[in-house]
Order: sequence, then structure tokens, then C-alpha cells
Amino acid sequence: MFKDDYANHCIRCTVHDCKYHSGKENYCSLDCIEVAAHEKNPTSEKCVDCRSFECKHENSML
Repeated sequence: MFKDDYANHCIRCTVHDCKYHSGKENYCSLDCIEVAAHEKNPTSEKCVDCRSFECKHENSML
């Protein structure tokens, strides 16, 4: 569930351009997120992504 004025203190996030960033603190506002690897055998943090990410400014980028 998404609540834009909520900070889930179990999910830290510094991606301010994400629609689900709490805005008030460096936390996500979702109850849970999906994290997935985009490589078969991930070896570093660059190999994984937050699949719950949605761009806050998606419409302005068109």
C-alpha cells in the first residue's frame, strides 16, 4: 500500500526521484518492495534493482 506521507523505517531509500520515496526522510513509503537481479549470477550491488521503483516525474519526461 502506498502512502506518500508515510516513512517505512524498515526500507531505507535515497532515490528521491522515486514516486514512493517518503519525501520527509530517506525511507520508502511502501509496505514492501521487490528487489531482483538483472544478471544470472549477481556479483555486486550494481547487478540488482528495486523493481518497485516508479519515476516521480514520469509524465514530465515525455
